[in-house]
Amino acid sequence: MTTRDDTAPKGRPKDPRVDAALIDAAVEVLNESGWAAFTTTAVARRAGASTASLYRRWPSKQALAGAVARRIALDELGGIDTGSLEGDLREFLVRKQRILGASTGPALLSLMGQAAHDAELRQILHDDVYLMVREQLDALVSQAVRRGEPIRGMGPEQIGVLTLVLIGTVAARSVFLARPAASTFEEPPATDFVEAELQLLLAALGRAAGAAERGGEG
Repeated sequence: MTTRDDTAPKGRPKDPRVDAALIDAAVEVLNESGWAAFTTTAVARRAGASTASLYRRWPSKQALAGAVARRIALDELGGIDTGSLEGDLREFLVRKQRILGASTGPALLSLMGQAAHDAELRQILHDDVYLMVREQLDALVSQAVRRGEPIRGMGPEQIGVLTLVLIGTVAARSVFLARPAASTFEEPPATDFVEAELQLLLAALGRAAGAAERGGEG
């Protein structure tokens, strides 16, 4: 992929098309080579931009990685309102599953794996993935409360644990349920995982599947 290098005199507004091209390039480099080969030089070259152009936007490769994670979370997990908590959570989980199946999935998993060894990246992912997912989950619960749906009270600690569960299953599934080439193990369909996670979330929130359709009993 290529784009015009926007190196320009100081004070000129940054071109959002170059922002997008650099993030797309970052995803491609992470998917192809992982964190070890993820350098600002490699990303700028892939985008057809200069490293100076990249550094005008992000001061380090960790900050660039944060922009990648933030775009994934914002693009896929925001703006959900199906009319019921059960529907909202199902849509949330379907979108989470979509992230794994898209080109951004391996990139996000690569960042999560590296975060244990990189304090700066860990902080960035805390802010741009954990907190964002937590805010989205909290927003769905608050939305359901405003609708008048009966929900068990959830404090910040409980919301935090549910957030960790939602994020943790992404990494755990990629490690423990990735089928080796020689294995005869049949991984359950993605839809089964979505429904199983949904049941757990609804149980934690004091709801039973189908409660909204039964007139709010739960």
